[in-house]
Order: sequence, then C-alpha cells, then structure tokens
Amino acid sequence: MKNLHKILFGALIFANGAFFSVSSFAETSTAAQASSADCHTFAWNLEAAQKGNIEAQYDLGMMYFNGDQVKQDHALAMQWLTSAAQQNNIKAQYRLAMVAEMGIHSTKNATEAFNWYLKAANQGYTKAQYKVADAYQTGTGVAQDQVKAQEWFKHAANQGNTLAQVALKN
Repeated sequence: MKNLHKILFGALIFANGAFFSVSSFAETSTAAQASSADCHTFAWNLEAAQKGNIEAQYDLGMMYFNGDQVKQDHALAMQWLTSAAQQNNIKAQYRLAMVAEMGIHSTKNATEAFNWYLKAANQGYTKAQYKVADAYQTGTGVAQDQVKAQEWFKHAANQGNTLAQVALKN
C-alpha cells in the first residue's frame, strides 16, 4: 500500500509539471514491483551507470536529485542526468529542461530549457513537443515564431497531447 501511495503521489506531481521521483515510473502491479525492485537499488544503478547503461544513469540522477536511497546531491544528479541526456535519453533531456526552466539547480535559463525540450521533442516526446510549441508561441527561450509554434502543436496533438489539441482549437 505504501508503494501504491508513492506511485500515485509521484504521478500526481508529474501531472502538475513539478519534479518527481523515479518511483512515479514504476509499474503499478505488485508482481512487476517485486521483480523490478532489485534493479532499482542504488548499488545496482551505480554499477550499471558506471558501465554505460543510460537508463541506470537517468535513474541514478533521479535518485541523487530526490535523495532516494542516497543523500540528496544536486551536483551528482546533474552529472548523471546530463550524461544520460547527451546519449539521447528522452526522460533525462526532459528533466534537464524542467530543471533549467524552473531554476531548480541554479538560476532559471529559458534558452537551455528550450534546447533540452527541443532535443526530446525531435525524438517524438509529446510533452516536450508541447513545451517547444509553447516556447515558440510565447518567445520563451527562443525567438517567437507562430508558424513553428503551430507545427509543434500539430505534432503533439497528433500524438494525443490534450493541451496541444486545445491550443490548436483556440
């Protein structure tokens, strides 16, 4: 029950656009949690990340960011997330964009946020596509361009992004 609350809380935070823990990505079935629990320990992720496992690098970065199974350390979190993002891990790119947009690790940086969102958007991540469209529409972190904004809203809307669908109707 404790894990279910943790998962639901993580999903709620994610839905509201805030930073969230690795647990929000966990499977909701008890069997899946039991079989994957060993793969989500700090020691396992550290070893796998050091061997180049990109998912483990992302997970390790999130563990350091949230203080999950390890003392919170934003500098190490950023190192691991950046390593994964530079190897085209969409989740890491999106998280780095959120960090830059909100100024979580340092001061807010809309241009850096846009660049990370764009990398994830170009790989088909619909939430990032919406953020890129919004940035183009508002001129946040990039020169305002309504044509590009509409193109990105269409990309996201075609993949079922509700916010993009609403934006296109307005």
